Amino acid sequence: MARNEVAPVSNKGLKLAGLIGAGWLLSLVVCLGFPVQQAQLAVVIALVLLRSFLHTGLFIVAHDAMHQSLAPGAFALNRRIGRWCLMAYAGLSYTTCSRNHHLHHQHPASESDPDYCQTGEQSILAWYVHFLGHYIGGQQIVRLAAIWLALFFVTLSVQDHAARAIILFAVLPLIISSWQLFLIGTCLPHRKRLNAYNASNQPTSLRLPAALSFAACYHFGYHREHHEFPSTPWYQLPKLHAAHQQSLKSHQA
Repeated sequence: MARNEVAPVSNKGLKLAGLIGAGWLLSLVVCLGFPVQQAQLAVVIALVLLRSFLHTGLFIVAHDAMHQSLAPGAFALNRRIGRWCLMAYAGLSYTTCSRNHHLHHQHPASESDPDYCQTGEQSILAWYVHFLGHYIGGQQIVRLAAIWLALFFVTLSVQDHAARAIILFAVLPLIISSWQLFLIGTCLPHRKRLNAYNASNQPTSLRLPAALSFAACYHFGYHREHHEFPSTPWYQLPKLHAAHQQSLKSHQA
């Protein structure tokens, strides 16, 4: 283990993954049967945001699985859980996502980084489209369409506004989640004109309190720490970030 790296806590990653997965599934069941047409707007917005946060959680669990920090020492279990999470997230291929993510770590903010876009320094929207382009493909779209179609017919059996429920609680959370992951986990940490830590194109960490960091994207904003110690699981990143901040203060004193 690298110096200063924070190790996964035995089974904690799996327990948190279970909570995220159970919360995601329970919220999906509740929301698809929710009488949207009778609800107050504030309630609907709160449910959409909750679904978005839990949806992002699926990707974060899969991300830790790619780094083998979800279930340390259990390669097959990491892969199995990662595949399920990415399939539920957006019909994504675990193999493709894992390959692209490891390229991102090996060549951050360079032409070889599939998550980085040079023109994105001027246009965030162009960067977002470029970012999605490496994960969206024909097979993925077919899988996602099949998932949403299946949810539509299931929802149709319990309420008359199935299409509205699918758009609000399945489609919209995916869009919001993709922006969370893109902005907090890619664009802002790797945007060179905002990045004071330019050595080898390594990212910076966003200056967020731990609670806000968790709400924003499961601490993915502590991105410098993640790149320096990729085997540190998401729930340990605040501890690693705090240690780095303390170290910086000690050097400045």
